[in-house]
Amino acid sequence: MSKEIVKNNIFSVLAEGIKIYVSNIDKFIIYMLFPVFGQIFGILLSFGLSLGFAQKVFEKVENPLHALIIVLLLAMPGLLIFAKAFWEYMIAYIALNSMTQGALTTGKVYDIPSHKEVATRRTIKYIALIVIIGCLSSIATSIFFIIPGFILWIYFILVYQVFTFEQDLKIQEYFKRSFLLIKGSWFRTFILLAILAFFSIFIITVGTTVIFDYLNLSEKIYSCFTMYTNTIPLDLTNKILVYLKMPLVTPHLIAQAIWFTILFTIIAGLTLPIRSICWTLWYMGLVQKQPTTPKRYKSTKRTKEEQ
Repeated sequence: MSKEIVKNNIFSVLAEGIKIYVSNIDKFIIYMLFPVFGQIFGILLSFGLSLGFAQKVFEKVENPLHALIIVLLLAMPGLLIFAKAFWEYMIAYIALNSMTQGALTTGKVYDIPSHKEVATRRTIKYIALIVIIGCLSSIATSIFFIIPGFILWIYFILVYQVFTFEQDLKIQEYFKRSFLLIKGSWFRTFILLAILAFFSIFIITVGTTVIFDYLNLSEKIYSCFTMYTNTIPLDLTNKILVYLKMPLVTPHLIAQAIWFTILFTIIAGLTLPIRSICWTLWYMGLVQKQPTTPKRYKSTKRTKEEQ
């Protein structure tokens, strides 16, 4: 395939995306380790220290306010690690797009810090974009807007790619541009989304769960969480569930849910590169399909003169 021409075809995009990902898999996995595991470690550390020592702190400190402050301070190291990892994860949404372009033009991924600069040199603008996306996502997931919200989500799915490659646009224009690119290709975009989500997240998550069950590791993992879930008061909740004739909630069930959530987060994070690669290829194909649209994607890496 040409270095400049990207076919606007679902299977071509998937094939090229897998090719780029596999040929650079070591770099992608290493790059995603801290953004993914840093968030999980930060949360576990924060809750482990705060909840683990909360009872002892309140027993030994007479002033409840002082005790609360100490508990919050215990949670701070984990929260700081989480915040740093979360920011790196959000930067990855942009950096991976730039890496894909680099892989198309040079055949390999290198100089990762320069790819990250595509986001970091527009930090305020990017934070504003993230906040708007978060607000729209919250509205879209409410029961009253879930169907129109999902439809619009597909239209706005290339916002990160537009931000990466069309850098001079205003915030609202990123959404408009994504909408115009997807317009006429909504159903094909939905199919690509479904394939990526099914194979890169669901199948791997379920497959990993089956392997852990086969090796009898799942119950050992659940036991690590039950020491905390056993302290959760469930009497009132279960009384309501009994009244509604619904299954009861147990500490073991909560531990299972926590483990599956952690596993799902890890798989979704580590496979973010393959999805970003495919969406970038999809974006490039749609841009080529609409030659009358204003700005063709441009290089995201600064030249030596700019540096």
